[in-house]
Amino acid sequence: MKKREKIAAALIAFFIFMWVCTLISKSIYVSKLPRVTVGNVEKRRIEHVVETDGIIRQGGDVAIHTLPGVRVEKICVRTGDDVEEGSELFWLDQDDLEDVIEEKKLEAAKLEYQIGDLMDNRTLDELERQKGIRRADEDMETAQDKAETALGRADKALQQAGEDLDERKGNGVSVTSDADREKARQAYQEWVEEGKRMASTVSGNQASVTEMEKNLEALQEEGSKEEIEKAKEALKEAKERLALAQAGYENYKANPKEEPDFTAEDNAKKAWESEIKALEKAAEDAGYGREDALAGNADSLRDAGRRLEDAKTPGRADSTLEIYRMELDKLKKEIEKYRKIYKEDGKVASNMEGTVTKINLTVGERTADGAAIVCADKEVPYQFEALITKEQKKYVNQGDAVTLSTPEGKKELQIDYLEEDGSGVYRAVVYLPLGEGSLGMSGTFVKYGSSDSYECCVPIDALHREGTGGRCYVYLAVEREGILGTERYVEMRYVKVLDQNDDYAALEDGSVSKDEQIIIDSDKAVENNAVIRISGEYLQIAK
Repeated sequence: MKKREKIAAALIAFFIFMWVCTLISKSIYVSKLPRVTVGNVEKRRIEHVVETDGIIRQGGDVAIHTLPGVRVEKICVRTGDDVEEGSELFWLDQDDLEDVIEEKKLEAAKLEYQIGDLMDNRTLDELERQKGIRRADEDMETAQDKAETALGRADKALQQAGEDLDERKGNGVSVTSDADREKARQAYQEWVEEGKRMASTVSGNQASVTEMEKNLEALQEEGSKEEIEKAKEALKEAKERLALAQAGYENYKANPKEEPDFTAEDNAKKAWESEIKALEKAAEDAGYGREDALAGNADSLRDAGRRLEDAKTPGRADSTLEIYRMELDKLKKEIEKYRKIYKEDGKVASNMEGTVTKINLTVGERTADGAAIVCADKEVPYQFEALITKEQKKYVNQGDAVTLSTPEGKKELQIDYLEEDGSGVYRAVVYLPLGEGSLGMSGTFVKYGSSDSYECCVPIDALHREGTGGRCYVYLAVEREGILGTERYVEMRYVKVLDQNDDYAALEDGSVSKDEQIIIDSDKAVENNAVIRISGEYLQIAK
């Protein structure tokens, strides 16, 4: 019994010891875990404050001019000086003014001489032009007379050639017609063929007689009496036919026919046709001569007409005289301006109230053509200019209300003008009330603005980014079962940022639920899946 009690007591002591060791071990383990502060997402607006420094500049500049080319004797103002109407600005050298006036007068005298010469030359040119017109008229009349004479001669030659041609055509040559010629040639040819035929008949009969004589001789030696008689009878008939054919052929040759010859007729006709062609050629040449006369007349009349037209053409436009006159008028006005300053002993005064912003003069140097002095016009309100970045431009627009702070105090104004300067920076201009501000005064304008309400907003410290320009993510505190029981660990989640400022970031709806805990801060670096512990009580993010 005592042994069992001892064993039970030892077992209880062992379990108590193991429990204490577990507590000590867990305490040591938990003490080494990162301690984090957590919170939940909330609905809020993202506020943006744009604050930038700037300077007050003039709203408008007014240039004060003087006559160029005069030496500056003295400058009475400096940049930044306020001037009144009538205030002395600078003095011009009076002796140099006198020299300039004399030079201008000399230039004016030269122009007057040039104007006189141009007027005289124009008169002489007009006289020469009128003389050319008269001569061109005379040439035109002469050309017309010559044209009429040449055309008359050509008409007469053409008429004579036509009359000669008509007369020769009326005395034509009579020739045998082609049909009659063909009949005569055919009759002659028939006579020739008949002679050939008769000669052939005589020759045939002679051959027949000769053959019969040979046959009769042969029969007389060997033939019968009856055959010999028949042969003699046939020979007799053949000789009769021969005699008759020879008589006809002799009669044919006794009455010969001449071959038709029309050469004389043809030669006479060719001579007549040649003469006709020569007369036609003469008539054609006469026609061409008339056309040539017309063409020559047209050319000579056209040339004479063009010379007359050229003579009557006005001279080329020349505005030199008018330009000289304008230059002379301008020069005289300049001389009057120089004289006016000379009468003021070279003093140049301000004609307005303003502040000197630029001086383009140097003592001892001559004045240039341009603004001598530039003043800020006090009749135009000053303007505050500041530069804002491209990121700030998202929250600043023309017409927005701003708070402008200067040494003179704070004013509620608006942005009157906004433009990009080409380098990604924007120039904002705020017009000041008339009479307020000073040139070069520094100041600051502040623009407050807020976005629409977002459902999922977290403190900016809870937002992390993978390098520069990388994806954004947050750490969540999530529960799980470990070897020592329920524990907290880190879960990394990528999110899309819709808007942010220096304090809060608005995430895309649904990125994080309202029940999930976001790690806002940690006393040690944390990473995905790392075990953590919550610092203190549950922390609700203040709104």
